[in-house]
Amino acid sequence: MSSLRFSEYDKLIHRIYDAALAPTNWPVVLEELATMLKASHGLLYTPMHAPSHGGLLFPHNLPQKALDLWAVQSPAEDPFVAEASARRMFDGVEGTVIRGSELVPFEKISNTKFYRLLWEPIGIGKVCSGLVFNSSDAHKIPTVLALYRRPSDPDFDDETVGLMKGLLAHISRSLGVMFHLRDSQLQAATTLAAINRLPAAVMLLDKHHYLKFTNLAAQKFLAKGDPVSVEYAGPDTQRIVLPPRLDSYSARFQEYLAGTLKTSMSDAAEHFSNSLFLPGDAGAPGCVLHAAPFFGQSAFEGRTNQDTATTIVIAYDFTDAGTVDPDVLCRTFGTTPAEACAAIECLRGGSYSKMAERLGISQNTLKNQLKAVYAKTGTKRQTDLLKLLLALAIKDEKAEH
Repeated sequence: MSSLRFSEYDKLIHRIYDAALAPTNWPVVLEELATMLKASHGLLYTPMHAPSHGGLLFPHNLPQKALDLWAVQSPAEDPFVAEASARRMFDGVEGTVIRGSELVPFEKISNTKFYRLLWEPIGIGKVCSGLVFNSSDAHKIPTVLALYRRPSDPDFDDETVGLMKGLLAHISRSLGVMFHLRDSQLQAATTLAAINRLPAAVMLLDKHHYLKFTNLAAQKFLAKGDPVSVEYAGPDTQRIVLPPRLDSYSARFQEYLAGTLKTSMSDAAEHFSNSLFLPGDAGAPGCVLHAAPFFGQSAFEGRTNQDTATTIVIAYDFTDAGTVDPDVLCRTFGTTPAEACAAIECLRGGSYSKMAERLGISQNTLKNQLKAVYAKTGTKRQTDLLKLLLALAIKDEKAEH
């Protein structure tokens, strides 16, 4: 690949991370991404959620009339969305890229009302889609990047698919930050004052992992000293570290933070969902950390020493989820009272045998109850379930006030 292509890639990566705190930049990002991957049109969107319901819709070279028609027809009538839903692809592996021809052959698409009304008038014949986020996390919603080509254009080759996979990891980290930094009204928190009001602990670090900014929730979180604490390296110089009891996690912790600096084409960036889980004391869940590169300095108002920040870390303290009401799970997801109690027991931690003993049930019963909880809540991992419980606890607490 030419040096010009590397230069283009580097600029695009910076624009992608800028968009985390300046969402209006996403159409520009999409335009540059489409140009790089030789696509005539593009769309970054949430197939199951309209913008009015917390979703997003960022188009490139798609006329408003077509978008309005697509909305009226409903995304569910999109043959690709329908086929992906039937295959449960929105529950699948994040970062997956698939050509449209692998979902629905062009011969079949060209005979549909969808094609005649939407694709044909604007000259679209091929699509390549990537799953940015699946449905397993309470803080994010299924998100897809779709790039389109004209009927006469060649199909997306393996090199393009590979490049798109690499870019999806960066898009996921930027969008992940954007989703996590939204307030209860689903507005992006793009100022230090707005970030201060968020319930999640937000920290900005420089390349040496020194703290450059902490919001109020992060100050409270770090003051506990466990599972993450502050080390004073000098006057006005603080670095986040793990307490001695988590020495076995220190290497992974440092590697995880260092991974946020991987933004070049030759680097294999981790997907945003590859978070770091830290256990609490006595076997209970402690917290989960999400980290991503930070290029959003210009988006902040009233900048001070954030100019040197290179990493944004978002932490969720699971001890804050201990007050979740089982009835909330039952009402929201249709779990049985027993299933809700099993889910909440995960917050106390321990092995299956310990949790089952505390609940007075067999391990087999507990496993079956948790399996039902995962299915009903759309979560796949214990970390995602714990984050869901935390989100419900925060929501319930706000409702009481």
